Amino acid sequence: MISSALSGPINELDGARLVPLEEGAIMPLAEAIVAIPPWSVMNYSANALAKFLASPDGGAARYLVQVGNEAAGAVSVRFPWLKGPYLELLALLPSFQGRGIGSEIIGWFEQEGIRLGARNLWVCASSFNARAVRFYRRHGFHEAATFSGLVADGYDEILLRKFPLQAKR
Repeated sequence: MISSALSGPINELDGARLVPLEEGAIMPLAEAIVAIPPWSVMNYSANALAKFLASPDGGAARYLVQVGNEAAGAVSVRFPWLKGPYLELLALLPSFQGRGIGSEIIGWFEQEGIRLGARNLWVCASSFNARAVRFYRRHGFHEAATFSGLVADGYDEILLRKFPLQAKR
């Protein structure tokens, strides 16, 4: 089970913390996330995202990103996945973007991968979401594959991979 694999239920970062996602926070968070790109571009529904976030899944850990007492976004990590963790969702609401929180989450994600002995770290971004692709590349991720129609018809998703700094290749 992933909850026992990833460190603690609450993960303190410098500018935020990751806490287990509770049912009452899911729909308001889903509504806020689907209002921003890339979800808004693909007309992703709040109900579909809420269903994903609420579905019990022993292979994924889902977190609410909190800054102070405010909901700042959501994170979902799947482990194991192709010999490492997969950051299947990193969504920060606009007022929390550009503050270094995403970088802190990537740092936490990489440290978890190292701690777990992962050979790979994985993320995915919509090809039209140039800002996300640049963000992941800036953090050492490299394109591994492109998938057409993975999330929505007519859109490509880019799978990116990183070797954890302390992992042996």
